[in-house]
Amino acid sequence: MIRNSAKAFVWDGSRLLLNSHRDSAGGEYFDLPGGGQHPYETMEEAVVREVREETGLTVEPVRFLALAEEIFTNEDMRRRFPEYCHRTMHIFLVRVLPGEPGTIAEPDFQQTGSRWVAPVEAEALPLVPLQLRGRVRELLASSGPVYLGSLRRDEVCM
Repeated sequence: MIRNSAKAFVWDGSRLLLNSHRDSAGGEYFDLPGGGQHPYETMEEAVVREVREETGLTVEPVRFLALAEEIFTNEDMRRRFPEYCHRTMHIFLVRVLPGEPGTIAEPDFQQTGSRWVAPVEAEALPLVPLQLRGRVRELLASSGPVYLGSLRRDEVCM
């Protein structure tokens, strides 16, 4: 099973919004807001819904920014959580619409909060998907979509 997900590059003109997480070993990592596409939902609708659920912000997609794929090879995880072990991430540049942030309705798995960071700081953080590491400024400067590639990983896929 391949999971389609919509991820948001929430950009305010100088900072990027990242969700912070704690893994099962207590390590901190950062991810773009976003998640799985629902049946009959467009990618644009999915990214708006996911950002609202995880951050309380209302956003508008500006453009399609990048595509990344992760394939987890851990056999135990594939048996236990097949829907999360092969995923494509459709990354959209989005802008925050005016208005007060709403309530965080459905934080992401292991999410501990959200944080605005400068692009150079984002590149130094333990960012997932791994293909984003060191490429934040490149994506912001791109004039069209960027293919970030496919990555096979043996770690736990949750």
